[in-house]
Amino acid sequence: MKRVQITGKSVRKFEDGYPIVSLTDLENAQDFDNGAWVQLENHGHFVATAYFAKQHRGVGFVMSLRENESIDERFFTSKFRAAVAKRAAFADSPAYRLFNGTGDGLGGLVVDVFNGQYVFRWQNNAIKQQAKLIYAGFERIVGKGQTILAEVPGQEHLQLVSGQLADQPTDILENGVTYPVDLTVSRQQLALEFRDIRAWAKATSQQRRILNLFSAETGLVTAAMLGGAIEAVTVDPTNRATTAVQAQLAANNFDQAAVEMRTMDVANYLDYAVKHGLTFDTIFINPPAFIRGKKRAFTLEQDLQDLLEQALKLAKAGTQVVVTTTTPTYSMKRLRETIQDAVQNYTGHVTVSNTYLSPNDFLTNRADRHSEALKGVQLTVD
Repeated sequence: MKRVQITGKSVRKFEDGYPIVSLTDLENAQDFDNGAWVQLENHGHFVATAYFAKQHRGVGFVMSLRENESIDERFFTSKFRAAVAKRAAFADSPAYRLFNGTGDGLGGLVVDVFNGQYVFRWQNNAIKQQAKLIYAGFERIVGKGQTILAEVPGQEHLQLVSGQLADQPTDILENGVTYPVDLTVSRQQLALEFRDIRAWAKATSQQRRILNLFSAETGLVTAAMLGGAIEAVTVDPTNRATTAVQAQLAANNFDQAAVEMRTMDVANYLDYAVKHGLTFDTIFINPPAFIRGKKRAFTLEQDLQDLLEQALKLAKAGTQVVVTTTTPTYSMKRLRETIQDAVQNYTGHVTVSNTYLSPNDFLTNRADRHSEALKGVQLTVD
């Protein structure tokens, strides 16, 4: 295994549990070799075993801080054994996250469960190189013959690795609401990290008018309608958002007439809604990091404040506004600051009534504040 020198400043960071390797951690950036498994050293002293892979964050992940620990089947078995034990409370749930990357000590791999079928999401090709050992370690814990599918970066369809795949889509029953999920396609159709917000939406939507901006995969519109909302408007620039909501409503035998689905730029809809004096009782906002609409693009870093200011113009006394992000680099602190800046320009009174993080099956790495999958703030307009 190649030995790579890292800076003295980086040693403490890794020893304290930080799992992500950056190019600036390397004494010589030329040592980066995409896909390589390496030993990180400082002045000849072992620091960590890691692998290199280009990611949206950093250039690799730390695997072990023990010099004599082999990255083999036994290693992966121990990771899955710990992960399964920590999810004991979710074992009978129809859908949950069984393994959450750096939160479970193996950056680059996520495993979700849908009705007993396991979906491996390989987030880079370097970790996928170890697939044979990883699957073997996994089967030691869950047993052989399980239905396992794999999502590979850049591929649209999932691969069936083992077992028998049930007819698709598979219906996930969560809190009395059915969500159809097609496990053969890679795009996410039900964001598991929104489970708690879906429960809140269903419990509090009686006789309310709902506005959903972006985020069809959150399932929030369907949860709200099944919870007694009288009507909803859902806006997203992508056609698949409309298709997802339609499929969810149909799976619950719900009359779709009460849900207005608009495939258009969100900013354009907000302009229209403000101009026509529309108001809503609950507003969900879950913008992506970046999306290009028909006439304009949206960038989370630059445009979220303006979006919030426009959305607040559609609020009235008693309106609940739930703002969420799943962008790893957009922290809860940053989200709160953006909301505060937007609220300062609002003429009414707004209070923070709740905050959301991922549910308990989404284990996080305490040393990595960006490992939290979901950050959310709920506002109440007084």
